[in-house]
Amino acid sequence: MESQRNHYLCSGMKERTIVNILKGFQKMELEDLGSILGSDLPRRLKKARQVELLADYLTLKPKRWMSHLMERDIRLLKSLVHSGPDKVQYMDYPDYPSLLEVSGLVDYDDSDGHFHKVWLRREVYDIVAPHVDQVIQTGEKSGRFEIERVGLGYLNLYGILPTGHFVDLMMDYYEARYGKDFDDLVGILHQSPLIKLCRYTDRHGDYVCSPCVSGADELFELRETVPGDADTFRPFNFEEALEAGAGAPYFTVGLKTPEGRALVDMLQGLGYEGFELVKVEHDIWVESQAPLLNDSLFEPVDRRGDSIPSVHRYQSCLDIVAAYANSVPKWALNGFSAEERDFLIVEAPTFTEEAVADDEGQPRWTMPRPTISEGYIDIIETDAALDRLSALMPQGFPFGLAIPHVALEDPCPCGSGLKYGHCHGKNMN
Repeated sequence: MESQRNHYLCSGMKERTIVNILKGFQKMELEDLGSILGSDLPRRLKKARQVELLADYLTLKPKRWMSHLMERDIRLLKSLVHSGPDKVQYMDYPDYPSLLEVSGLVDYDDSDGHFHKVWLRREVYDIVAPHVDQVIQTGEKSGRFEIERVGLGYLNLYGILPTGHFVDLMMDYYEARYGKDFDDLVGILHQSPLIKLCRYTDRHGDYVCSPCVSGADELFELRETVPGDADTFRPFNFEEALEAGAGAPYFTVGLKTPEGRALVDMLQGLGYEGFELVKVEHDIWVESQAPLLNDSLFEPVDRRGDSIPSVHRYQSCLDIVAAYANSVPKWALNGFSAEERDFLIVEAPTFTEEAVADDEGQPRWTMPRPTISEGYIDIIETDAALDRLSALMPQGFPFGLAIPHVALEDPCPCGSGLKYGHCHGKNMN
């Protein structure tokens, strides 16, 4: 069934030509897309002519427009090219979309809540396949990718920076690294989509924003509540910025610090490895930026709760996460950590043997067998179907068409000994 669906999607998408995709954009959006990809479309032209010009540019000058892509996008293209035309790749959902997906040059399907499906239809594959490896090699040798990583690193360390301050930081790096003047850097930044895609302008002024910041207005409001000089930014060296800007879109800051190394060791001890480890590290860093304590910060520990042998070990894991969260640069504190500013300190939830013993004395609920509601007869008819469906649900719960209400402070019905709000309740809310 799934293979038939993928075949149907891919077959349908092959008929979407670049011209047809571009026709779906507004005139101003076409101009913005052309600017990002290095083709400035004359504004006085009619939309039909702009579509024609941009389609010709994308078709006839692939190396030029690919050289204007961010490293993340060009590496995604390479991965899809190596898979082949119309071959679906299953990916995680990152914090922010790829320009290639937004532009329609890469096709995607989000109908599955667990996986993000992406692929290259034949028309785009034939355009980019001969050139993608060369474009990546040029980006690495020219230093363009490194400059982009440093720029993203500063944005990830500070969250939001005034554009002038950002350019000053990049100028200091560029002079120290390459010994070249301001005009050279301006040319590189003009070609790079970094500032074009990360620019943020409103009543506060002209800023450049980390792609991981989801709410710029909320961040500005929070900064206004922070005691001290709101215009003082913590200094970082180039190596710190380079580390913070690597690994797009799954950035993680501060893993080389003692707190960061302790976090990695703890997560590996819980069984995280490979891409899952990278994703969890990134998620913890992003959740560390929240102004108040949030359960999502400790969710990776809760997820492995069944494998943690004791309450003491469980508490130790929570403390390691909190120590890391308090040591990393915070966007609301202009790059200073919560420890350095003694503000926005995160405290881990406290679990003791006595508290767990009390919880164990509470009555345990037995989950009822799922009921078959009217209208679901065709979906659930046999025990075999129930078994297949229950495998898709969070561990410890049957397929739930009928689950009793559980308060956040009540014991979790799965029997872990934790409160529902710190266990499966976060998955089921």
